Amino acid sequence: MNWVETVLKKNNLWKDYCYQQPLLLWDEVCGERTAALTRAQRFSRGTLWIEVPSPSIAHDLSLLGGKYVKRINELAGKDIVKRIRFVPGKFERNQPVSKDLGRLLPSDHAEAHTLFAQVADPGLRELFERLYLTARKREEVRLARGAKRCCYCGVVFGGERKIRPGCRFTGIADCGSAD
Repeated sequence: MNWVETVLKKNNLWKDYCYQQPLLLWDEVCGERTAALTRAQRFSRGTLWIEVPSPSIAHDLSLLGGKYVKRINELAGKDIVKRIRFVPGKFERNQPVSKDLGRLLPSDHAEAHTLFAQVADPGLRELFERLYLTARKREEVRLARGAKRCCYCGVVFGGERKIRPGCRFTGIADCGSAD
């Protein structure tokens, strides 16, 4: 068992992490160009559902599905994804984003330093800070490209709805008139 798993299990977050992991790994696995044409929508019973803009792209990517499954499982450290389904959906293509958008402010670095100040191991603390800052960059770029933040859990996702597909916090707070 690695240290991430140990920490997440200790805080009762391991099952949620495993459930979300394929969705979180998709952009990294498929690469920047493919990520611009796709959106990871949900993960259920070993199937990762990916939304694409057209049936032809769905067909082309389905030919690479086995490669993507293998890579996600390698990064996850276990065989969690059995298959990937590419489904045509309705979304606009990503708009070009300013190069300044991916740059973090000094306040972002200060926030990362404050968040992980209690981690005793300096190498581990630096790793957490870099991971956090990378996630912040990705969130900012995705939001600029039209993604939204789920009104319940705060995760950034693409789509028309106010609630992220697969959100497990839907009964905890009120999002107003959520669809």
